[in-house]
Amino acid sequence: MNILLLSQFFSTTRGGGEYVFSVMARKLAENGHRVFVITNKIEGEDYQDIDNINVIFVPPVLQYKGGLPPRFSDNIRYSINTIRVGLKTIKQEKIDIIHSNNFAPALTGSILSSLTSKPHITTVHDIFSLCGKNYWKKWGQQSDVSRMNILLAPFFEKLMIKLRYDCIHTVSEATRDDLLKFGAKKPIHVIHNSIESNQASNATPNPLQFVYVGRLVFYKNLEVAIKAIDLARKTEPEIRLVIVGDGPHRKTLENMVKKLGLEKNIEFKGYVTPEEKSKIIAESRALVFPSLCEGFGLVILESYEQKRPVLVSDIRPMSDIVTHEGNGFVIDPHDENQWAKYILSMIKNPQEASAMGNNGNKTLTALYGQESMYQKVVRMYDLVRQKTG
Repeated sequence: MNILLLSQFFSTTRGGGEYVFSVMARKLAENGHRVFVITNKIEGEDYQDIDNINVIFVPPVLQYKGGLPPRFSDNIRYSINTIRVGLKTIKQEKIDIIHSNNFAPALTGSILSSLTSKPHITTVHDIFSLCGKNYWKKWGQQSDVSRMNILLAPFFEKLMIKLRYDCIHTVSEATRDDLLKFGAKKPIHVIHNSIESNQASNATPNPLQFVYVGRLVFYKNLEVAIKAIDLARKTEPEIRLVIVGDGPHRKTLENMVKKLGLEKNIEFKGYVTPEEKSKIIAESRALVFPSLCEGFGLVILESYEQKRPVLVSDIRPMSDIVTHEGNGFVIDPHDENQWAKYILSMIKNPQEASAMGNNGNKTLTALYGQESMYQKVVRMYDLVRQKTG
């Protein structure tokens, strides 16, 4: 099969949704499919040559800004250049199917599908407009956020489900339910995320160290974790939280840490390499992930890969992936006392924490393997081609 993937970011190091497209492309290529990717180059990113994957870069070159979407002008330039290059690629390479990531690539995929009659699948990771009251207002209160994006993003979310596509690919049952609430009419295929297989580290975890990995944006709800560490240090003065990642909410979080006098307990690491990220997770007792809104939560699988349990918010899909007291803890996202209680429980009961981490690794193997993801993606492609062919 000849597949055209559209994604503004195509990276195994930047962003969960973009990472999933990279993993999907690799798995398709390994199985003999020819994959063509039209993307923007990320400044400072290294790109590997992989058999059966042809990466086509179009202007502009983007800077990855820790969770901030590309500017409106960048979206327009990507769309125009991708339509031009995409038409040529579809014709010359006899493309069978177009598969787009959300926002600008989804719009572009829709236009290319209309112009060529090729089937189009669009991926929707989450519906931000359903992520609580005043989501877009709160998004706009963060540092360096584009005002144009705040105005246009809600419109584009509504537009996405009205574009030309043959089906929607999403990554969790929770997002499927949100899509139905949002008015999606076409078929929805739920295909859970997967991660590239890496060997689990043999590192002995620091029983007092916990880690957060992800973008630093307001809806990740890191405030509750910081408050929990403040409470827990009264019992365990040497407790540590390592925060890996960056984003427009970082200054607010750093100010909170300083105000609470937690500089010795909480470290902001910023961006790290994939290898360093895995090392930090392995050296920690558990991952804390108090997010209020997720399409999936890929870092949960990365923690399970290192046999480390996860503390998550009692919000889907995180609560679908994590089993309370089985492979982690599922906690009220607004109750720092509960977060402190379960963090201390993991310190006081290391054998129980280790058992939960091992259970998480079994969950990863049983439910979120790459082969399962690949088979479901190909089945989705075949179904769409049969219906449109």
